[in-house]
Amino acid sequence: MSINIQRTQECLQRFDFTTLFVEELGWSNPLNRDAQRLTIGEQHFVRHEVAHLAGVVVFEIAPASSGQRIPDARTRAAIHKEVSKHHHENLLIFVDAERSRSLWYWVKRQDGRLYPRDHHFFRGQPGDLLLGKLNSMVFDISEFDESGNVPLLKVTGRLKEALDVERITKKFYGEFQTQQLAFMELIEGIDDDHDRRWYASVLLNRLMFIYFLQKKFFLDGGDTNYLRNKLAASQAKGCDRYFKDFLSVLFFEGFAKPPAQRSAAACKLLGDIRYLNGGLFLPHKVEQGNPRLDVSDRAFESLFDLFERYSWNLDDTPGGQADEINPDVLGYIFEKYINQKAFGAYYTRPEITEYLCERTIHRLVLDAVNTPGIPGVIAARHFDSVGDMLMDLDAPLCQLLLKEVLPSMSLLDPACGSGAFLVAAMKTLISLYSAVIGRIKFLGDDELRKWLTNVERTHASVSYFIKKRIITDNLFGVDIMDEAVEIAKLRLFLALVASARKADELEPLPHIDFNILPGNSLIGLMRVDDKRFEARNKKGALGGMLFQRKTYREILAEKNRKIDSYRHTESLLGESSDAFRVLTELRDDIQKLKDEADEVLNDMLLAEFTDMGIRYEQAAWDDKKGKAGRSKKRPLGLDDLHELKPFHWGYEFDEILNERGGFDAIITNPPWEIFKPNAKEFFEEHSELVTKKKMTIHDFEKEQAKLLKDKDIRAAWLEYLSSYPHISAFYRSAPQYRNQISIVKGKKAGSDINLFKLFTEQCFNLLRKGGQCGIVIPSGIYTDLGAKQLRTMLFEQAEVTGLFCIENRKEVFENVHRSFKFVVLTFAKGGKTKAFPAAFMRHDVAELDRFPDQGSIDISVDLVKRLSPDSLSVMEFKNDIDVRICEKALRFPLLGEHVEGTWKLSLYREFDMTNHSHLFKTSPGEGRLPLYEGKMIWHFDHRFAEPRYWVDEKEGRTAILGRTPDTNQKLDYQAYRLGFRDIASNTNERTMVSSVIPPTFHGNKVPTVRVFDENEDRFINDDEQLFLCAMWNSYVVDYLVRMKVTTTLNFFYVYQLPVPRMTPKDNVFGRIAERAARLICTTAEFDDLAKEVGLKSHKDGAIDPAERAKLRGELDGLIAHLYGLTEEEFAYILTTFPLVPDSVKVATQNAYRDVERGLVK
Repeated sequence: MSINIQRTQECLQRFDFTTLFVEELGWSNPLNRDAQRLTIGEQHFVRHEVAHLAGVVVFEIAPASSGQRIPDARTRAAIHKEVSKHHHENLLIFVDAERSRSLWYWVKRQDGRLYPRDHHFFRGQPGDLLLGKLNSMVFDISEFDESGNVPLLKVTGRLKEALDVERITKKFYGEFQTQQLAFMELIEGIDDDHDRRWYASVLLNRLMFIYFLQKKFFLDGGDTNYLRNKLAASQAKGCDRYFKDFLSVLFFEGFAKPPAQRSAAACKLLGDIRYLNGGLFLPHKVEQGNPRLDVSDRAFESLFDLFERYSWNLDDTPGGQADEINPDVLGYIFEKYINQKAFGAYYTRPEITEYLCERTIHRLVLDAVNTPGIPGVIAARHFDSVGDMLMDLDAPLCQLLLKEVLPSMSLLDPACGSGAFLVAAMKTLISLYSAVIGRIKFLGDDELRKWLTNVERTHASVSYFIKKRIITDNLFGVDIMDEAVEIAKLRLFLALVASARKADELEPLPHIDFNILPGNSLIGLMRVDDKRFEARNKKGALGGMLFQRKTYREILAEKNRKIDSYRHTESLLGESSDAFRVLTELRDDIQKLKDEADEVLNDMLLAEFTDMGIRYEQAAWDDKKGKAGRSKKRPLGLDDLHELKPFHWGYEFDEILNERGGFDAIITNPPWEIFKPNAKEFFEEHSELVTKKKMTIHDFEKEQAKLLKDKDIRAAWLEYLSSYPHISAFYRSAPQYRNQISIVKGKKAGSDINLFKLFTEQCFNLLRKGGQCGIVIPSGIYTDLGAKQLRTMLFEQAEVTGLFCIENRKEVFENVHRSFKFVVLTFAKGGKTKAFPAAFMRHDVAELDRFPDQGSIDISVDLVKRLSPDSLSVMEFKNDIDVRICEKALRFPLLGEHVEGTWKLSLYREFDMTNHSHLFKTSPGEGRLPLYEGKMIWHFDHRFAEPRYWVDEKEGRTAILGRTPDTNQKLDYQAYRLGFRDIASNTNERTMVSSVIPPTFHGNKVPTVRVFDENEDRFINDDEQLFLCAMWNSYVVDYLVRMKVTTTLNFFYVYQLPVPRMTPKDNVFGRIAERAARLICTTAEFDDLAKEVGLKSHKDGAIDPAERAKLRGELDGLIAHLYGLTEEEFAYILTTFPLVPDSVKVATQNAYRDVERGLVK
């Protein structure tokens, strides 16, 4: 059963909630009609029961006195808590004193936590979004049992469906993928595979758009089976005529032309079809270039069979079944099946898109409306939130928002994919527009009422008008894939037509072909120098002048004039003129102008590549070695640049970048991929064997060698390899990416090029000063050494306004490992960051609803700099106690600092497990030493596992010395050395694992301290290594490590640990070193080390488990006191090691108390 839309809207406009729930939604009358008073702090409210069903009660909460607004979030939560004492399941409808604004408040319970869901409705709003939610709360008489009851779980489930909606029909996604591939094969007359795929996307998009329309009763008098009925009629006349005889007419006469311009035959064939166009129904370039294009009827039969198995619906309208398909499906299909594998793009959950859009757009609005005022002249105006602003709308504020702030806002997604962020941005703006328009009727402002009256007179649907205005004026997007651009535009069109309740409310779609554009966002000219352009034009990029006697400014003016005309053709010409012809000519003229400009712009870009010394490196094949050989370099040409699909921002969006200084907001989830050749990914296309996830390196290399014997595969492989070097060189050298290479202690820190880092900097470049950015990227942005320069940029040239880290444990992003962490980051360009709100290791995107107001911690940039002066890595603080502990730790020097008069730490790796594998023997023998690997050590234990490999000492020594002559000098392998595991996840039982190891060789997974310098002088003595080993293995230092490390304990993390630089002169040094020695010196090979610290031999070492546990507990107690930690702080540290047995933690805490009482000598 569906609601009666008209009656439901009337109830909403009257705020008659009892009639709404009882008569329209099928709930029961209230059990208690008496008003109940509620007091929260000093605020008083009145509670009325609205309706109930199966124990779920709906209440209206109103202020007890006039003039009061809807309470703030904290008060709402307190009221909910009070109501829940007597009615566990409830829905609260908060209203203001004027009964013109309402807030519907429902709380989701999950994993023992509460997640409030707010839904606003203001009198005067169309209410389309709320109607869709209400439709899920309808109960038909057939759903009640013989006793007139309905199960509680059914009612709570309906509330969840209505107010916590996320509809995903995965079955459809899989079936659609199969159908798309089959559909492509049935397209005839297109020889180019790329064009055939592209056209399949264009055609499917048109058909899905029409399918949505027919399910809204918008085609030919409400025919909900319009496409299938017309297919049957076509087949009655003959086979395979549907595409040419019907669809082409529907596209290019029906939707593309007003009724007065259609032929009589077209009108008879099509029936009553609204004129829409919007560029969706102009001939596509693939259609223009392939006149023999045709599609078999079989393609449409199979497609409609698939479509008809599902219920089709639009976001803003009532309805909803288990098999519902809404426009989000289009986004999921694109991100999951088309874009993810090629570009590392992932479908973004609505909670994230909505949060980022609200966070960025709301800040822009507040920046625009908040004013300091002029004493005695203009009153100051300040709102802390958009919610507060909407509750206090007056006529001047409505004027400002309607005429200046909202229409001028430029919002960009530079990696728009299927348009998820653009749709979310549109919804955010709609909510603002709706609130303002809904308020106008209650304000006595003649100018505003005149404006609204004019809109209502000239537009059948105000909501449709507002959406069209937003799509045309506010939204911009770029994506490297043509299919993405098509789908993004389609989703916006669908969101627009969702506003119409009947076909008469439909207006022509907006023309946004030059708002949402294909191209490579990362490569192209950011700004275009007029003189350089004109000089290149005179020189002739193609041997002659492309623009005769025109300056660059004149070319831009012509382009912008034509685009403006294209966007507003209907309003300028009306439906009676030949709009189809004018639109087609305008679009083609703009494209021709762009193509000609691109030749000059690409030539200018080529000059930049050349000036940076970038050449094309053609991979070559070495027949003798049977593998890729030395590449051949040649100058880059224009064809090479064209292949990169450069997007010239300075030309395409010149008005925004040159006149406004940049975009107002950028909201995006860019690709996260490392930019370098991936052999496994390439060869997966040619061998099913390679797709195996657990294929060994040896097996892969074998299969690769076999595949490369095929001449065509080899040629494709070499072409693939050739496509990377010149682009990589650009990313490393271009001035716009100056923050991609990190400088640490004056040296460049090597790291792979990652697309997310490039997009982060590009977003910064494209913003105006004061512009807002919301971006979803990996957690490496706040931890990785390779992102250090980006952090410097964000801290010194921007204001970070939020950093919310989510671990992918609940598969927020599909096909991404569960332990992967990503960040929802917001910042404003300009100014400096002194502190920023952050939250780490969250698992539920629903928590974004409360961030940063709840559950966040403010992190000082000064603290970041003191903890990580070289890398600026941000530690994963959970709460204020983390900050307090780190502040105490920072009283001590970092291990990477040089401290006069004490030992020095230098780390290095000895043998690389891959590059030095020729040295490794699989059995022991005379003159061979064991090779230590990470898994062979544990805390104070060098015999945790048996060795796998041995190295001949002479060969190993030669390899270490390299070209240095062997004069029998002392080398590190001949000394006791402190080493640690570098594979160290912060979710393991322990993260920092170290031990002193007897003289031998080490693999690269056990980095060690350097013992001797080139003069054989010691960096660090053996007793100092024992002391440092105890420090590293302590819970305190491990806790500090875990706040930074994800999976690998890099050197820079270790160098940034604050560790007391104690020496034998300090009393506590001996107590710590002696205990560490007793734990380590348990075999004869440690006798010399044992004697150095006062033990007789290894026989004084502790081998009894109980004694070892006692010594370790005492070490942890001593070290905790050394850092000045309170018992509460130390107890907290122990809670951050959930996999350590409780008995061990209790014993460790007792040892802390023993140290405090002086019992540990």
